[in-house]
Amino acid sequence: MYRILIVDDNFENRQLLAEILREVAECDFAANGKEAIEAYNLSLKKDSYSLILLDIEMPGINGLEILKMIRDSEKKAGIPLGEGIPIIIVTAYEKRFVEAYNYGCDDYVLKPIDPEILIKKIEQRIRI
Repeated sequence: MYRILIVDDNFENRQLLAEILREVAECDFAANGKEAIEAYNLSLKKDSYSLILLDIEMPGINGLEILKMIRDSEKKAGIPLGEGIPIIIVTAYEKRFVEAYNYGCDDYVLKPIDPEILIKKIEQRIRI
């Protein structure tokens, strides 16, 4: 079973994503940027994530800042861009993907979430 970190400040969104993925992945949750970075850093020490689903619009540290922090951390560790942990942006705004792509995200899924599209995009990044 794969490990996926779901980062979203909205409880219902986190639960919806977990329900969609319940048969294919063990999901951990982060409700804000601070929790996301802590979970990511902890995963590097014991059991890394297979993929991160990352909301962009969050109070405090937003998804783009989290994405940049993770990619900077990978760069410092010598991991080339494109070979780090797959990150799929979850957003209601398609235009935000261009900005996220420039920071190194791998793909995006639009809200409201279509379960088939989400699973297909995850399968493209990891083998489920």
